[in-house]
Amino acid sequence: MRLRIEEISLVGTSRTIRFEPGMNAIIGSMSGGKTATVSCLRALLGADVSVVPELRGRTIAGTVLVGDRRFRIVRPLVTTPNAMVEIAEVAGRREVWRLPASQLQAGYDATFRDWWRDVLKLPRLSVPRAPNDDRSPLVPVTISDYLMYCVLRQKEIDSSVFGTPDNYSKNIKRKYVFEILYGLYDPEAAGLRDRLRQVTTELTALTADANTLERILQTTAFASRAELEVERQETERELTHARQADIHLTGNINLTGPNTVTLRERIAETEAEIARIAGATEAEAVSTTNLRELHGQLIAQSRRLTRALVAERLLNDFEFHTCPRCGAGVPDRGDEHTCRLCLQTPPDLPAPSSLAAEQDRVIEQVTETEELIVRSTRRLAQLQTALAAQTEHRTDLGAQLDRATSTYITDQADRIRSAAAQQARLEEHLARLDDGLALHDRLAGQAERVAELEREQEDLNSKIDATRHSNQAVSERLRKLDDAFEAALRSFDAPRFDDQPGSYINKKTYLPVVDGRPFADLQSQGVEVLVNVAHVLAHQHVALNDGDIPLPNILIIDGISSNVGHEGVDLERLRKMYASLLRTATEHIDRLQIIVTDNDSPPIEGIHRPLELSDTNRLVPIPPAEPGEARPADVPPEEEVGD
Repeated sequence: MRLRIEEISLVGTSRTIRFEPGMNAIIGSMSGGKTATVSCLRALLGADVSVVPELRGRTIAGTVLVGDRRFRIVRPLVTTPNAMVEIAEVAGRREVWRLPASQLQAGYDATFRDWWRDVLKLPRLSVPRAPNDDRSPLVPVTISDYLMYCVLRQKEIDSSVFGTPDNYSKNIKRKYVFEILYGLYDPEAAGLRDRLRQVTTELTALTADANTLERILQTTAFASRAELEVERQETERELTHARQADIHLTGNINLTGPNTVTLRERIAETEAEIARIAGATEAEAVSTTNLRELHGQLIAQSRRLTRALVAERLLNDFEFHTCPRCGAGVPDRGDEHTCRLCLQTPPDLPAPSSLAAEQDRVIEQVTETEELIVRSTRRLAQLQTALAAQTEHRTDLGAQLDRATSTYITDQADRIRSAAAQQARLEEHLARLDDGLALHDRLAGQAERVAELEREQEDLNSKIDATRHSNQAVSERLRKLDDAFEAALRSFDAPRFDDQPGSYINKKTYLPVVDGRPFADLQSQGVEVLVNVAHVLAHQHVALNDGDIPLPNILIIDGISSNVGHEGVDLERLRKMYASLLRTATEHIDRLQIIVTDNDSPPIEGIHRPLELSDTNRLVPIPPAEPGEARPADVPPEEEVGD
């Protein structure tokens, strides 16, 4: 996509910079403000604001050409993510936008970053923050991520390719952008990864719940399902016999007078109810005790998770500079992969997101257990009240029967009472066995769901692996990128090595390899600059000839001659690098714009110079002094705008 910066200005000052199609060079001394200018250009293109103090709080305005549409953009140079950016289309449809810089606000559908991504027709994708963690949260790929392949910043140009191998988070995004640009990242695979993330999360939660339920069952009398089923069958047989015996005994009662018969029936019913309520009360008391023990275990587990989360958030970056034992300073030792104090490799800890998910699940279980305790306690109180009322009622009925007959207590009545009590106990025991079997049914259901999720997880992994096989078009793009990178290095006459002649892009790290040497092993800062410029130029070469690669066609290089010599062979290499860039920009003058900054004038002719800075002509113009006031030029250079 053609992207051209036509003009940028500092609002409220006389500074306006007008760029031409093709190649432009901003030149000037170290303290003139070249890098500050590049920071303003990046801010205009949607990147985060990172400018020198003299520019903070100011406002920039610029005109950009995107494809065939021209836009005027006004943005304050503040780091506030919800600072408003104004955009107006010049001619055409004359659309107007007012959007927050980078953080979505209520009432807005997009941010300034989103606007740039959409107008450049860049893929709208979200990728895992940690590629190897299926439960990792998704983060969007922003315009700043795509600009990594369009902007070489001065502080990174001779230290790392796009400044990312030493920045883990940024390096992950760099790899994702490479895969998106060259078709290695399949949107279908992205959807599969998102579903895999959901399946993995549900599978983890279900497995944890099943393990907890199984541990609870193991500590109760319901541990064996087979034993429960056998015991239930025996209890049902005993209950049937008890009911038949009760009917037989009741039918054999033959007392004189209907009043005593009625009293006996009422007493038998009351005693049966008392037995039932007593059994239910005992069972409810046991259930309440078990729930309180489970509540205590969950609270302890929640506290351990809280300590783990606090340790991860507050102590993750804790570094010892003073020995905690003797107070002496701890010298620099070890490397970035080892602990500075004990020189050991720190263990891999669970991701904070997984600890937080486990904490949420435990808290939900604590809440459910507390609700169960409240209901069980209320039910126990109700049963105790009912038991007291029935006992009192039984006493009253016994007194009435005593008055009606002096021969109330007989062997037959005792047997009836005993049969009724046994019947109540058997019914209560049968209910408890059914509860235990219900828990086993739930555990079996969870096991079936876990097996189903595991099968889906395996299927998703297979499909994702299948999408990783690049097609012929992708292979051809990568081959052209290798050829373009090798051609750029040769056109620069960059120093070569004899280990393994030929340069290419590593298909795993997506970083340059020069004659068999990875970029990190090049050692020479000057060679690293040449490789960086050749690398970013190669990407533009391939994108300009392949309309399916959505790389914005703009190239900004800050400090192009950094660490490159200016005499003899080094000067000739610098000329060749400039000539190669100019040749590419001229060949694609209507599609590719190149902007470079340098301390000295370009060593070749034909390059437009829109801005020349110096110690007295800095990026922020110095206002004329009022009569009697000290001139700002008297301020020491280090206090003014610099690179």
